[in-house]
Amino acid sequence: MKTFKLTIREKNKKKTLSLDKGTLISKVLQDHGISLDTPCGGYGSCGKCRIRYLSSPPESTPAEKKNIPQESLDHGIRLACQHHVTEDLKIKIEGIVTQKGLHILSDGIELESELNPDIPGGIFIKNPLGLAVDIGTTTLVVTLHNLKSGKRLGIRSRSNPQSKYGTDIISRANAATESAEDAKTLQELIIKAINHLIRDLTKHPKDIVHVVMAGNTVMTHILLGLSIDSLVTAPYIAPVTDLQILEGADSGLAMHPRGKVTVLPGIGSFIGGDIAADLLVCREILPQNATYLLMDLGTNCEIVLKTPEFSVASSAPAGPVMEGAGITCGMQAEPGAVSDLFFNGKGRFQAVTIDNQAVSGICGSGLIHSIHTLWKQMLITDDGRFVEKIPRKGFRIDRHVYLSPQDIRAYQMAKGAIAATRKMLLQDAGLSPQDLDFLVLAGGFGHYIRP
Repeated sequence: MKTFKLTIREKNKKKTLSLDKGTLISKVLQDHGISLDTPCGGYGSCGKCRIRYLSSPPESTPAEKKNIPQESLDHGIRLACQHHVTEDLKIKIEGIVTQKGLHILSDGIELESELNPDIPGGIFIKNPLGLAVDIGTTTLVVTLHNLKSGKRLGIRSRSNPQSKYGTDIISRANAATESAEDAKTLQELIIKAINHLIRDLTKHPKDIVHVVMAGNTVMTHILLGLSIDSLVTAPYIAPVTDLQILEGADSGLAMHPRGKVTVLPGIGSFIGGDIAADLLVCREILPQNATYLLMDLGTNCEIVLKTPEFSVASSAPAGPVMEGAGITCGMQAEPGAVSDLFFNGKGRFQAVTIDNQAVSGICGSGLIHSIHTLWKQMLITDDGRFVEKIPRKGFRIDRHVYLSPQDIRAYQMAKGAIAATRKMLLQDAGLSPQDLDFLVLAGGFGHYIRP
């Protein structure tokens, strides 16, 4: 097979590769340690994996014409996921390169409760271990506990390796339904990643006798190897929402083969076991007779209204903007992501980034705070438009990072879906916001969002 040379420039680095004809450029970059941000999973719909052709650029694709300004196309900007190596090429990386080290909140309230470990019969281990697993679309977090003493022995986290198929849940679901092979790979990726975290926590994984897992409906179905076809197409019903219990030997996890794996039940097709886990925590930390609203903001926003008499839940299709996808300079909550924007009173705006790294993009909380701050400074009108003195392209937060009018529109649509769902739940219950004792925000948003 004929080979061609691909020369890649990234910042001050230069690399030349010999490649077979027809190789996808985005795959080449990923295979050689350059992971461009691709929230859409390589479908071309996010417009993030931008490269600049230093040699003659190919004809732009429909996806590029939709997601890249004509001026940029004229200057050789293309998407790495849309083009293959068909001749000797020279390119420069223009998109956001994802960083390692997602931010997680590992500290919090530790509740004192009576320990009643569920250890399967026939297992006799001096210090049996239990593992709690949070399967997030973006991040995996596991905590290891001694089931005799109740002591937490450690916590580990890592980014969800399924992100190569897309950072938002919609892209992940599309991959799982379009190819049985991809669905299997998605399952293997998550199990392998959990096992890696387990082995990092303990040298004796076979002492783990009980694993409890929580995640959204798509994540748990992929983990269990279940089809989600009926979940993502009409009638949009999850095949399984009840409690799932597996034997260790059947789970693929590094644990005692006769141990037990418990996957928390979903409340509905789009309200998963992660919300069930949130409700268990709320039951412990909030007054028993409290009336509260529990919200988990994401591509699919889950909302629960809990009163002393009843509970009711619904979900809102907020779209991927809350996870940093679907916006011009959006990214996950990684080092360098703008998480807040302040006006310092001296006529200047100051961006706050995760880990205080140089600005790379805007994550979900950064989007919310940026729009709120600009609105307070009367640079965004009540109907969501920039005032005339802001350039047409948008408000520049940093040299290469800006908030566009399209970003505000995407945020308005997400906020509208969430607000309508919240209003409907309260209205149908005969309640108003003033009747709520608490508003509970789950996940990272609950930590980073300013009240």
